[in-house]
Amino acid sequence: MPRHADWDAWMRRVGALAVAGVAAYASYIHQYEFALQGGADTASATLWPLSVDGLLLLATAGLLQRPDRIHRRFRRTVWPAFLLGIAVSLTANIAAAPALAWKPMLVAGWPPVALLLAVELLAHGPGTRGDATASNHPGVDEAAAVDALLNQACQVDARHRELHQRPVSAESLRRELHIGTERSRRLVRLVRASQNGNIMQ
Repeated sequence: MPRHADWDAWMRRVGALAVAGVAAYASYIHQYEFALQGGADTASATLWPLSVDGLLLLATAGLLQRPDRIHRRFRRTVWPAFLLGIAVSLTANIAAAPALAWKPMLVAGWPPVALLLAVELLAHGPGTRGDATASNHPGVDEAAAVDALLNQACQVDARHRELHQRPVSAESLRRELHIGTERSRRLVRLVRASQNGNIMQ
């Protein structure tokens, strides 16, 4: 029998998936009708909603990533894509309302909002893989990730010393490993500390 926490996490995922499915379907229908009204043919109207909500979901997934795991330039691109996607999706859904009254507009405009919230709940809700691992083995995965990253940093530093006869800088390490500035600075300090320890020995 599954534990209560596992059952609760499973029910949350199922509920979020159900909400996301219903919201995606409703948003698709509204945008399909909007595309037809805008002069698109049947094939184009069928595909147009996928380009809008697809871009929005990709941007949302990018925003949900930890800042130190994605490149800064990529994150600057994600925000405009997200804002553009939500603006177009909301506009198309609301424009498909049968009347410009608050009730029809609320019904038509709600699906893209519900879809975004459901995706975020799926990504960060209790019972996700990262949460389950942390609860069963607190600190183990994080420590292993730090050790692996430190090992990579030492290798990068060794190559840099061989090529340039000087230790790698935090900025060069950041670009090489595609990590955040603060993490690269911490890694440089750890690399220096490990080298000083080896010299003293």
